[in-house]
Amino acid sequence: MLEFTLTQADLAAFAAHQAQESGEEATRGKRFRLVSAWLVGIAGYLVVVVLTAVPLLVNQQFGWAALGEVVALGFGFALGVLDWRKGGLLTAPLLGRRYRFKAREALAATGAERTLTLDESGFTVAAGSRSTRVPWSAIQRIAEAPGHYFIYTGPAEAHVLPKRGREAEAKAFVEAILEHL
Repeated sequence: MLEFTLTQADLAAFAAHQAQESGEEATRGKRFRLVSAWLVGIAGYLVVVVLTAVPLLVNQQFGWAALGEVVALGFGFALGVLDWRKGGLLTAPLLGRRYRFKAREALAATGAERTLTLDESGFTVAAGSRSTRVPWSAIQRIAEAPGHYFIYTGPAEAHVLPKRGREAEAKAFVEAILEHL
């Protein structure tokens, strides 16, 4: 028997693992890279406008303020292009945010406390008042990632087994499953 508490980070790690394996992360990463470049470019533009054009407008130097605006646009555009070419400063945080959101929803639906119990015909996952029986035949594969094992029972469904502080116990549990497959 193995008891543990799933955290949002555990389920976010599974979502990230799934996205990487399916290729979804690469597609989403391209889109978030563009969003990152846009946000960084706008931030650069706003900084330059506040430092140049706004003070000039306050002093009613409209010609210089217009020039400051053009400089701000150019700087924002250049910064956005540079961010896009470097892979997007905000791409990883935007992807991580999506995974944490999915994890929060899953934890709210299932609860965090888990107990896994092995027997001769499979294993049982108990979460609160609910339990799920998983026969050996339902296990498709086991994937290992830094900090976690994922026991797949479907193409995109898995039981997350964190290694956190219990690496030996988690490894023994997975080895016991592998003996029955």
